[in-house]
Amino acid sequence: MLRLAKAFLDIAVWRQTPAHLPAAPLLLALVIGAAALMEVLGAFLPPSSSDGMLVRLAVGVGLPLAFTWTVLALARRRVRFLQTASALLGVGVLAEIVLYPLSAMLRVVGEGRMLTIPIGLLLYVALIWYLLACAHIWRAALDCGLLLGGLVSVGYLVLSIALEQQILPPT
Repeated sequence: MLRLAKAFLDIAVWRQTPAHLPAAPLLLALVIGAAALMEVLGAFLPPSSSDGMLVRLAVGVGLPLAFTWTVLALARRRVRFLQTASALLGVGVLAEIVLYPLSAMLRVVGEGRMLTIPIGLLLYVALIWYLLACAHIWRAALDCGLLLGGLVSVGYLVLSIALEQQILPPT
């Protein structure tokens, strides 16, 4: 497991690309399980809301898979689906390990407190790191420049936020 976590960390810090992952359905299934587990655990962070757990899992796990398949199909790179999806979900799990607790701390501390500034800054730094890691993955998967990889990454973020706001219960 540690080698797998290190592989995703290497991708997240641009030392490797998704091409270094095996194109294995078992790997993707393991990463899907880890992503689903993170969604379940994230639902129990303050303020706790386990409402709509199946919808939350569909958005948190199904949406990235569908988006990845669609983008790769449009780019005629479907053969890269297993590695790209594994990399995106694996890096997403690493990001959630950082983002979920920071977000929960920010909500617990509340607005107008001095402690919200450093927590909020850390949250934004982690989010930017995640977006850059995803841009790196898309750049490698699509054989394109960082700008297009970044646009795909930000496009996915905007789509996922819009869908979450429309179909998930407010926290």
